Amino acid sequence: MAEVRFENVTKDFGGERPAVKDFDLQIADKEFLVLVGPSGCGKSTTLRMLAGLEEITSGRIYIGDRLVNDVAAKDRDIAMVFQSYALYPHMSVFDNMAFGLKLRKVKKDEIRNRVEVAARTLGIEELLKRKPRALSGGQRQRVALGRAIVRSPAVFLFDEPLSNLDAKLRVQTRAEISKLHLRLGTTFVYVTHDQVEAMTMATRIVVMKDGLIQQVGTPSELYDYPTNMFVAGFIGSPSMNFFEGTVMKDDGGLFLDLPGFQLPLPPERAPDIEARAGKPIVAGVRPENIHAREYTPPGTRTAEFESEVEVAELLGNETIAHLSIGEETFLARLDPRVQARPGEKLPLAIDIERVQIFDRESEERLGEAKPTTKPA
Repeated sequence: MAEVRFENVTKDFGGERPAVKDFDLQIADKEFLVLVGPSGCGKSTTLRMLAGLEEITSGRIYIGDRLVNDVAAKDRDIAMVFQSYALYPHMSVFDNMAFGLKLRKVKKDEIRNRVEVAARTLGIEELLKRKPRALSGGQRQRVALGRAIVRSPAVFLFDEPLSNLDAKLRVQTRAEISKLHLRLGTTFVYVTHDQVEAMTMATRIVVMKDGLIQQVGTPSELYDYPTNMFVAGFIGSPSMNFFEGTVMKDDGGLFLDLPGFQLPLPPERAPDIEARAGKPIVAGVRPENIHAREYTPPGTRTAEFESEVEVAELLGNETIAHLSIGEETFLARLDPRVQARPGEKLPLAIDIERVQIFDRESEERLGEAKPTTKPA
């Protein structure tokens, strides 16, 4: 068990921009930290530098108190689970899980004990004699996890381990990895492009774009207090809706003049936004904060308007409505009782307390900043 520190780490492959630039982060002992972002943002490169599979261009990486810049991957006391299971097809499950221990000359009794304990933890005891070709995708992923567990490393590294699983297995394995983290009490560093995985598993999330950290925080902090439009649009499913508009002021207070409708702002927002009066902004509204007027939660402060239904997707527990006002299109997550028919006008209500406001040029969120959570 160990904390991990990145100090101004950069990786430059010689392209137009570094793959990772000035990456500065402290990961606490026993933390479950998730690196998330689109393809090419540098998250896997960051993980590979921590693993020792990629040399850093500049900066320092520590595992515990040890500087590991020049330490070989095999000596870093880490275990890595890859997107591809990387199992040896000619070996049994037992031998796949034991292989790394055999290379380290661990005694046979100790190997058997570790493998059996890991197999019980993952529920794969009955699979130990099988070959990988006789396993399902989910079972192979458990074997890959077991191979890492038997190492008892200081840090576990996961590089998109669920990408090859179907939707149902991803949900199941996601929960298993979270429970595994609680049982083992070890530092987990996990890479994914799937923000749902990040939100449901992480102690803290690092959102990356173009090799740079955009924001670090707990899932709720990133959801409620995104630092910019990129984070706001990346975190949350379906994604946040964005409306270009202007901050306006009249005798009734501040409001946002948006295409096709206006949003009055609560008085408590005035100190943050008043200086922007007359200036262009972007309003961000999450689909779940747009309600059908007749099913608006009691006590919600709202602004009401009408929109045309383009498509309605009934999912059983909710309806995802594709809506439009003039040229603007947006999504709303509605109560499943709503009768949303394409081509009809639908009365809506937006929760004005949850509207995010961004500077149109810098794309940074306007208002009081939420402090970044420090590792425990």
